[in-house]
Amino acid sequence: MEKVYLVTGAAGFIGSHICEELLKYPSNTVIGVDNFYSGNQSNIDLLKGISGNFIFYKSDICNHEEMCEIIRKHNVQYVFHEAAIASVQTSIDNPLFTNEVNIKGSLSILEASRKNAVKRFLFASSAAVYGDEPTLPKNEESVTRPISPYGLEKLVVEQYMRLYSSQYGLECIALRYFNVYGPRQDPHSEYSGVISIFDNRIRQNLPITIYGDGEQYRDFIYVKDVAKANLHLMDYDLKNHNFLVVCTGSGKSTTINRLVEVIKNRHNLNNIEPSYKESRIGDIKKSVSNNKLLRSIVEEDFQEIENCIHFL
Repeated sequence: MEKVYLVTGAAGFIGSHICEELLKYPSNTVIGVDNFYSGNQSNIDLLKGISGNFIFYKSDICNHEEMCEIIRKHNVQYVFHEAAIASVQTSIDNPLFTNEVNIKGSLSILEASRKNAVKRFLFASSAAVYGDEPTLPKNEESVTRPISPYGLEKLVVEQYMRLYSSQYGLECIALRYFNVYGPRQDPHSEYSGVISIFDNRIRQNLPITIYGDGEQYRDFIYVKDVAKANLHLMDYDLKNHNFLVVCTGSGKSTTINRLVEVIKNRHNLNNIEPSYKESRIGDIKKSVSNNKLLRSIVEEDFQEIENCIHFL
């Protein structure tokens, strides 16, 4: 049976991988939307080369009428909402701007989905919703206490989804991404993750800066594992519960100092020593997921960071 999917942020890092995974199935039609604020045309060219079933619109999720028209025109059944200003620092420096996209833009696509009878809405939430609340590992029931506008914005959208699921019957799933890494993550972008930035600089024998003492740790998850998780959750039986939160991490912690050593070993460049600066406002000291729910749904082993670092 033919299925039609809409992926916002399709030119971006995670969105392009979700599109690629969907296009492996010939019966799928994938509608991609992006305004290229941080996405790349090369990702769209790649997806068009994979399949003629990929249709792209250069459009903005904040344009509600356009979102409604695209969903209506293609009879979209499933939405993967990946578009965002995905930067803690930008949200701290310019919260009005990030609020406009991350909350109002998300509400625009959520409402367009409701108006046009979309079956299921999947959202790229973030572990930033937890803030620095010290209880670890984080699970779906952990206390949410964001310490940045970005984390708060993600949490607000989750609450809108909870409301839409109970009030309107729209099936909604929020995937709380931990630190996603992998190919097509632009190391030159201010929105990029620490792995791609460090890898790019170490490869060029350039100095790197660690904010804090480097013993802060993160839960790094490979982007292809994240894409597969989205597809599994698209078909997951919600058992009459229209709203679900899923911690989307590897379940393993890696310190920033350890990460630097892994990347240096990859390039056989052990002469580079990082410089250390004070921690930044909004930076989280420790983060790791309890991914028991995710593992019960995906039922696949997640990639080890040491095995995937060479794919960057």
